[in-house]
Amino acid sequence: MKAVLLLIGAALSMSNANADPAELRRLAHEYYEWRDADSPVITSGQGGHRYDDRLTDYSPQAVSARRAHISELLSKVKAISTEGWSRDDRVDAILFQAQLEGADFLDRGREQTATDPQTYVNECTNAIFGLLQKDYASHRTRGLAATARLEKMPAMLRTGRTNLTKPVKLYAQLAIQAARGGDELYTNSLMTLADELSASERKRLVKARDNAVKALHEYADWLDAGVARMPDWQPMGEETYNHLLKRVLLLPFDARDVATLGEIELGRYRALEALLKDPRLASPDPSRARCRSHTPRCTSYCSW
Repeated sequence: MKAVLLLIGAALSMSNANADPAELRRLAHEYYEWRDADSPVITSGQGGHRYDDRLTDYSPQAVSARRAHISELLSKVKAISTEGWSRDDRVDAILFQAQLEGADFLDRGREQTATDPQTYVNECTNAIFGLLQKDYASHRTRGLAATARLEKMPAMLRTGRTNLTKPVKLYAQLAIQAARGGDELYTNSLMTLADELSASERKRLVKARDNAVKALHEYADWLDAGVARMPDWQPMGEETYNHLLKRVLLLPFDARDVATLGEIELGRYRALEALLKDPRLASPDPSRARCRSHTPRCTSYCSW
């Protein structure tokens, strides 16, 4: 048994030591293809439009499979030895691992689908905005894609309710505001894509839109009913924050360094504010100073 274990260890060591950059590129390519299909709304926003009629699958089975896939791939990439690789190939390996660390951090480490109600409101908002932000296809093509996505939103929001086993109060409050305050995206902006639809296609779009907006409002009402019982937001803690800085963002700082930089910037801006003739001009409130271009009786205020 010892001999067998030694042989297996030696084989794994040799495999890692002899790993070729082409293998990393293959893994990265497969991951990006999988990610594009797995997160179609993000893909649309980044300019890929093969999956414009889809929403992300947030079913418990899909969330579990996604988490396992990222974790397994991250372990595989970590095990690859880059010794002897060119500088560019080693940088590619570092950047790819950081991307996987970030995905793992949100999906498994922070349990985003279980704690953050914004996840599902953002999915709806970005699903439509990603089709509007660029004229990459005809209005009809994008209008039909929007219709398909809208039709899936009520079911996705119901799945979100199931997933949210420990929603955080702050995130819920922000999600409520977004769900109730974003109707114009669907009732105004979206309808600019309806001018090339047939009468039946437009009718289908309007029906899907109304059902989606209704589902968003119901989702907000559901959150509102339970928000008082939700736990308050808690900071992630210094250890987790250091992991984020070092392994995901690849910054040469730890939490204390960032705090020090913040204190330096705060002091610098307070010094700049001291140079102002009127310290109130430093306030971001647009009503801080009356506009001099108006008459003394004018009630308007400057906007800067």
